Amino acid sequence: MRLLFLMLSVLAAASVPLNGALEPKVLYEKQSHHHYIRVLESGTVRTLTFRRKGHDRNQSRMDVADPLRPCLPYYPLMFAGYLFTAKPERVLVVGLGAGVISRLSAHYFPEAKVDSIELDPAVVEVAKRFFAFEEGERQRVFIRDARVQIKVLRHQHAIYDIIMLDAFRGGFVPYSLMTREFFRECRDILSPDGALVVNLKPDWVIYEYQRRTLASVFPEQYAFGGDSGSQMVVALPSEKQMTKEQLLTVATTLQEQRKFSFSLPRVVTQFDMGPTYSPKGMIFTDGHVPANILKRQLEGPSASYSPPAPAFGRLADWLRNNRLPVIFLALVLIVVALASQKARRARAFKKLAPGEQERKAD
Repeated sequence: MRLLFLMLSVLAAASVPLNGALEPKVLYEKQSHHHYIRVLESGTVRTLTFRRKGHDRNQSRMDVADPLRPCLPYYPLMFAGYLFTAKPERVLVVGLGAGVISRLSAHYFPEAKVDSIELDPAVVEVAKRFFAFEEGERQRVFIRDARVQIKVLRHQHAIYDIIMLDAFRGGFVPYSLMTREFFRECRDILSPDGALVVNLKPDWVIYEYQRRTLASVFPEQYAFGGDSGSQMVVALPSEKQMTKEQLLTVATTLQEQRKFSFSLPRVVTQFDMGPTYSPKGMIFTDGHVPANILKRQLEGPSASYSPPAPAFGRLADWLRNNRLPVIFLALVLIVVALASQKARRARAFKKLAPGEQERKAD
């Protein structure tokens, strides 16, 4: 009996994961018109994912026991824009997700009105149902394509102090939200002292193209982070030329005033002062977003990519790689050409009259 009890105990222990972690519980899943949405729960932490090709891509995360705790490392980085606009009156978040960034912005800056743009109404429903997001007088959501909604806002002469671009769709960014024309539209609704915050992935194929495209509209940029896989680029419509020491002073003051649940001064320590991209090269426009780059991006965001060389460049590369056979072939062709020319002359000489042959010989 004791032996049987011991065997059952061993089997029970073996069935528990060594790290004590349990499989996340699926609270919700739905195929909407735009995404395959899943809400997972592990302990008190809920995660919104968009599933693509059998893999869950994390979009947002919240601890229901502590809703102000930033559960994803890029959340504090998104607040880098407030270093340049410390007293915003209107904030626009492009890409609601679970509403975490919008909700935290409204909490820490109660004097500001926070608008969000979300393409998928099912995502808005999930944010309200599972992630404590609420619409009200200070928070509203535009359910519409971001390009269309920003055109509407321009027509209405709306102006925002902070615009945050966080519109990921299961591992990629819609191409329409990374062109020069789109960034110009964002600039048109940004206050002169405002800041555009763009969530980028430095190890992605399209990173350099995005940075160059952004720089074509916003020459002054400040990059924060990168170690976590995300980099927040703060683009300014006007020159401020703030040093790291000045940013740290602003961050310390804001931390004392706003009581963030994260450290804004620590965000400043991740300020990347060096160049992280090549300023020369192709940019994205509405009329020119190369399909081959986007295709590689969808296949694997971190895959390496080299633009195809022009025809002359490919020929030069081929000649360099096959120079010995090419030289040998060239010599053979020269010998054949000389022999052919000598044979033609001999045939022509035989056709001449005897007197003419003697004159040619002389």
